[in-house]
Amino acid sequence: MPTRRQERVGKRIIQELVDAFRNLKHVDLGFLTVTGCEVSPDFRYARVGVSVYGEDGDKRRVMEELARNASRLRRMIGRPLGLKVIPELSFELDSSLETADRISRLIREARLTDANPNSLPPEAMEIAAPAPAEIEPFEAVREAIEAELLDSDAEGLDDDPAWRPINLDALPDGEAE
Repeated sequence: MPTRRQERVGKRIIQELVDAFRNLKHVDLGFLTVTGCEVSPDFRYARVGVSVYGEDGDKRRVMEELARNASRLRRMIGRPLGLKVIPELSFELDSSLETADRISRLIREARLTDANPNSLPPEAMEIAAPAPAEIEPFEAVREAIEAELLDSDAEGLDDDPAWRPINLDALPDGEAE
């Protein structure tokens, strides 16, 4: 278990590394996130966890760049740290962010299928929207319903209160609002 001083130095190394990454010129680190830093008890070694967004090729390239520039980064963070011995940096790929994202996606899918066990996951469902030409206009549908109702033995639409317009003037005061 790391001591408080090891934790403080680890946090300070992360801060200084973030500043050093911004100052690195001619080095493409892509979308890099520093996820943690473990410092050895004698403060000679620091293991830095990084997460890289992208494909496996991008991750491999960024890790090679970090390994190639480790001594340069060590010099850049040395003075601001103010330690007697500047820790030797080693970078390790941390996939915990990707794992957490994958787990949350699986939980979300499981909840959707638990609500309706017969349903498919959202990715498997394809909803085909009808083409605009296939959608009947509202007026045509209303006229068809009126014609069907008039053909039946029921009374005309004028007698049905649901089909009659509301006369707002006939309402008592205060109900029109």
